[in-house]
Amino acid sequence: MKDKVISDIGEKELIRILLEKRDKLLTEDDEDILDSYHDDAALIENTSKYTVVSTDTVIEHSDFPKAMTHYQMGAKAVTVNVSDILAMNAKPDSILISMALPDDTKLEEFLELTDGILDKCMEYNITLIGGDISHNDEIMLTGTCIGKIDCDVKLQSGIVEGNLIGVSGGLGSVGAALDLIYGVSADVEDREDILKALYMPDVPLELSEKLRNNPKLTTGMTDITDGLAVELGHLHDKNPGIGFEIYYDKLPYLKGLEKIAEANNKEVTEYLLHVGEEFELLLTLDKKEYDKTELEEIHIIGKTNNSGRITLVNDSVIEEIEPKGYEHI
Repeated sequence: MKDKVISDIGEKELIRILLEKRDKLLTEDDEDILDSYHDDAALIENTSKYTVVSTDTVIEHSDFPKAMTHYQMGAKAVTVNVSDILAMNAKPDSILISMALPDDTKLEEFLELTDGILDKCMEYNITLIGGDISHNDEIMLTGTCIGKIDCDVKLQSGIVEGNLIGVSGGLGSVGAALDLIYGVSADVEDREDILKALYMPDVPLELSEKLRNNPKLTTGMTDITDGLAVELGHLHDKNPGIGFEIYYDKLPYLKGLEKIAEANNKEVTEYLLHVGEEFELLLTLDKKEYDKTELEEIHIIGKTNNSGRITLVNDSVIEEIEPKGYEHI
C-alpha cells in the first residue's frame, strides 16, 4: 500500500474506499442519507425553520504550513467550515467535501486525509454526506457545511451602544506558531499548545450550544478567521456609528507569545490583532443578559460605544486599530 499512488487506483475506487469508511459510521438517524448515499446527490430532511449553508476552501500553499500531516489537513477542512455555521448561531448538521489532489498522492496519504475528515465529523457530531475527487497540482479541499436553526439567526448587524465585546478563547497562537516553525528560536513552556492552535485548530462547540440556549444574550457574532482587527472592521461596517473599544489587558493569550514576539522583534499585538486562523467566536453581548449568565467560556475584551471608531486601550493610551489581517490569496 505504501508504494501505491491515487492515480493508480482511480476516482471511482477512491470514492468507494471513502464511502465504505463513512458508511460504517452511519446510524439509523441517518436514514435519508443512507437511502441516497450512493446516488448522485444526498437527501437532507427539512426539520428546522432555517437551513444555514457555508462553503470554504483550504489550499496547500496558503493554508497548510510545513510539517502539517494529511490527517491534520483533512481535520482543518472540516473545522473551517463548521466555524462559519457556528458564527451564524446555528447547529452544524452535515458537510460535503470535494478534494483536488496531485496524481502522485500516496494511497496512505489519502487514507490519512479521509481519517482526519471523518474523525472531525464524529467530534463535531456532523455527517459527511458527499463530495467529489479530482486532480490538481496541489492539495485543495473545499467543504460545504449545512446547519440548522429554528430561530434567532445571528447576523452581524444587530449591535448597539453599550454592548460588551467578548471572544470565546485565546488569540494570537497561530501567528506565533508560524514564526516558530519558520525559524524563530524561543524557549517557551507552552510551545505545544501554541503549535496545536496551528496544526489542529478547534471550534467552541459547547459554548455555541449555550449561546443558542440563551438567544437574548448575543446581539452579533462572527468567527475570527482573518484576525481580530479585520473581524472588528466587518462588524464596524455593518453597524454605522457604533464604536468598538478593546482593552489590551483583557485580551486572552498564552504567555509564550511574549517571548516569541520578542525573539522576532514584534509586538504581541501583531499576533493578537492581525493574524487570525483561530476559529474562535467574536461576540457582542447584551450586558444585562450577560450579567445573568456569566458564561465562563467568554472572555470580555471591551465594549461598544457611539464613537464610530475601533480603538485599543493600553495603559490609558488609546490607539486606532487598523483593520488588517490574514489574506487567503
